[in-house]
Amino acid sequence: MNPRFFEWYVRRVWPLQRLAVRGLARRCRTCLISERCTPLGRDGRCAECARPGSAPAVAAPPADPAAMERRFDDTLARASAGSERYHAALLLSGGKDSAYILHRLRTSHPGLRLLCLTVDNGFMPAATLANCTRAAARTGTDLLVLGAHRARFAETLRAAFLDLRGRGAYGVVDHADGSLIFQLGRQAAAELGIPLVVGGLSWVQLQRIVGLGGDRFAIEEPGGPTQIFPLAVWRTDEQDIRAEVRRLGLLNPGHDSPVATNSELVLPMCVVDLLTLGYCSFEPEFAQLVREGKTDRRLWRGIFEALEHGTRSGRLVADADRALARLGLSVATILGSRSPAGATP
Repeated sequence: MNPRFFEWYVRRVWPLQRLAVRGLARRCRTCLISERCTPLGRDGRCAECARPGSAPAVAAPPADPAAMERRFDDTLARASAGSERYHAALLLSGGKDSAYILHRLRTSHPGLRLLCLTVDNGFMPAATLANCTRAAARTGTDLLVLGAHRARFAETLRAAFLDLRGRGAYGVVDHADGSLIFQLGRQAAAELGIPLVVGGLSWVQLQRIVGLGGDRFAIEEPGGPTQIFPLAVWRTDEQDIRAEVRRLGLLNPGHDSPVATNSELVLPMCVVDLLTLGYCSFEPEFAQLVREGKTDRRLWRGIFEALEHGTRSGRLVADADRALARLGLSVATILGSRSPAGATP
C-alpha cells in the first residue's frame, strides 16, 4: 500500500465510497471508536464520550501545566551544563513528531548538544530513513543510524505476531518493537556517555503503554540515561505539528503524512487485528486524541473505515502478506497460530 496514495484516497474518494459500502462497524459519533471495540449507547456515543461534562482524558492532565513545563526546562538546562560531547540523544523515527521535537528543542534550548539516534529495525521504508537524514541536516544535528540489530528485530517481531493469542497488535507487536528500539537507544546513549534519551511518545501513548500520566514526563533508571518525553509536556495538536514540520521543510515533501508509517508492519498489524478483533487496536489511542481535540476526527475515522473495508474485501490482506513474508509469515499462518485469549497453545 502506497501511503501517499492511501491518504489521498481516504481524503478524496472514501467519503463518497463509504456511502455505498454496507456492513461497516458503527462508530462513536463524538470520537471514532468502533462498536466492536466498545459498546455504543442509544445516542451513538461510547461510554467515555457519554459521561456528563467533558470526556475525561485517558492520561490525567497535569495539575499545574506551567510548573510541569518549568521542571522540564530545568531538566534540560541542567543537562546543558554538562561537559559531555552530547547532552541528549533524540530517538529520531523519521516521522513528524520526532522531527518537530528536534526542531523545538534546538530552538528553545540552543545550548543542549543533541545527537539524533535512528534505530533501523529493518522495516523502515526508504523514505522514512531519508526523512531522518533531512531532519538532522536541516537542524544541523549529528545523526547516528543503528542498523546492526535487524536480525534481532526480525526474531522479536516474528515471535510477537505468533504470540498474539487474541490480543491486539498495538499492545503486543508494536509494544515489542518500541521496547526494543528504546532498549537499544538507551544502550547506545549509555555507551556514549549521554545522560538523557528523548523519546517521541505522546502523553496518551505514555499512559497506555508505559502507565506514565499526570505531570510525569521522565523515566529514571539507576545507572542508565534518564528518558524524557517532551510531547507529554507540550501536548501539541497533531495537525499543528504537521503544519509546522511542513512549514520548516523538516521532512521530504509528500512524506509527512500521518498514514506514512515508520514501519512497514503497521498495515499487517491492522489487518490481523481486524480479522481477529473486528477493529484496529490502535483505535483507542486516536479516539482519545479526538476527545481531547488534538487530531482530525474525520481523517482518522476514514483511515480506520478504509482499513476495515480493504481488509474485508481482501485487497489489504495481499499487501500485508508481502510485508509479512520477510518474517517468514503470512496473515493465514498468524491466524492459524492463534488460540483463544487466555488459552495455552
